Amino acid sequence: MRLIKAFVARTLKARRSFRRDQRGTTAIEFSFVAIPFFLVVFGIIEVGLSHFVNRMVDNAVISASRMIRTGQASNASYDEEDFKSDICGFLPDFLCSMDRIVVDVEKIDSFDLAKSPSESLYDDDGELKEDSNYEESGSGDIVVVNVIYRWPMITALLALDMADNGSERYLTSTVVFRNEPWN
Repeated sequence: MRLIKAFVARTLKARRSFRRDQRGTTAIEFSFVAIPFFLVVFGIIEVGLSHFVNRMVDNAVISASRMIRTGQASNASYDEEDFKSDICGFLPDFLCSMDRIVVDVEKIDSFDLAKSPSESLYDDDGELKEDSNYEESGSGDIVVVNVIYRWPMITALLALDMADNGSERYLTSTVVFRNEPWN
């Protein structure tokens, strides 16, 4: 009987001391918050990175479009592959893949007729066209350059719906200009 009373007393004392012990509480509380916290942090980093890359693509398209504007592309008989290559030339090597670029270079009659990427690079069902278009332009012509770069999104694997199509975000760049006069 004495042994049973001693065992019960020790068990009750152990339970009381276990309830007062707070050493693992922080780790357990952090485990509840860790997954949502890291999802938000990685999401913020990826969205920021995609905006940064979009600005880089904008600058590359502006620089590559300069070849069209000044007549250098016309004199060199550019086609869509040459234009994509120029865009990649203005981006870091690790960033650019010509397979991910969709280009629409179109000559128009007036600035009012400029098409947005949604009109020129998507079909009637709203799906991105895989084929590019490159129309030759001449001196003084008005040109619309629409480019979409398909940027892979890591958080799309987590189904956060930041991607435009499955696991890719469409980074869009548009430039409208009148070609300079050249001989």
